[in-house]
Amino acid sequence: MESPQASLGCKTWRCPDGSFTKTILEPGSGVDKPKEHAVCMIYLEHLTNPPSQLCSTSDPGYPAGSWVEVELGEGDTAQDRLVDQCLETMLQGEVCQVDSPLGFQLILRLKSFEKGTETWELEPSEKIQGAIKDREKGGMAFRDGNIEGAERRYTRGLRLLVCTPGEAEEEKVALLSNLAACDLKKRRFREAEVRCTRILDMDPNHLKALYRRGIARAGMSDWEGARGDFDKLLKLDPGNKEAKRELLSVREKEKIAQAQISKALGKMFL
Repeated sequence: MESPQASLGCKTWRCPDGSFTKTILEPGSGVDKPKEHAVCMIYLEHLTNPPSQLCSTSDPGYPAGSWVEVELGEGDTAQDRLVDQCLETMLQGEVCQVDSPLGFQLILRLKSFEKGTETWELEPSEKIQGAIKDREKGGMAFRDGNIEGAERRYTRGLRLLVCTPGEAEEEKVALLSNLAACDLKKRRFREAEVRCTRILDMDPNHLKALYRRGIARAGMSDWEGARGDFDKLLKLDPGNKEAKRELLSVREKEKIAQAQISKALGKMFL
């Protein structure tokens, strides 16, 4: 398929978050635009090769070079998220060039789309099943090292469960715990601590939340808080090797910190 060329008269629009710039090569028609879960018939053409941070060897993302149906929001790579963001701004029949700040360029065509089911239209059981699906796919992305894709899935799953009744609590806890794991990977210790505390407010004996909050507190040099979490975890699960290892590490670091404080205080009176 021959690529349309941008001209001086083409309209350019920059995404407010700076994630991409869109140049409309052929305008679409109508007023409706795709929303999450809409099934879109699209054609992708790479003008430059996607950088490694936009895709992975195990999941290359939405295919290029042919017409394909995609469900908006179902892609897990950074390239897919870029395409999804752009699709939400497009009209049926529109063709545009997408430029990423990473130096990546593509042509995106939206032939047609069918409206997806809105969240408020789903039954509680459907929301829970959707959240489970997002958690499972998020787990696959996490194991593949795609932390952003995992976060996107876990966050979407939680959004589905915002107004669901009590039977969704277990799934909410699992999603929060997994988001805390993402926080730790990104060294966002405060965020991980807050999420784990929310979990422990609901389930005081949640083992993963105790472990992850202990790791988060250790990351913030809150040795006493971390020690308390690992101590409690080991009372509940005495054979937990990871907790034993972390508790030993925390005790050693706490001793070093106390010694440094004592040394500094001693110098004040010299």
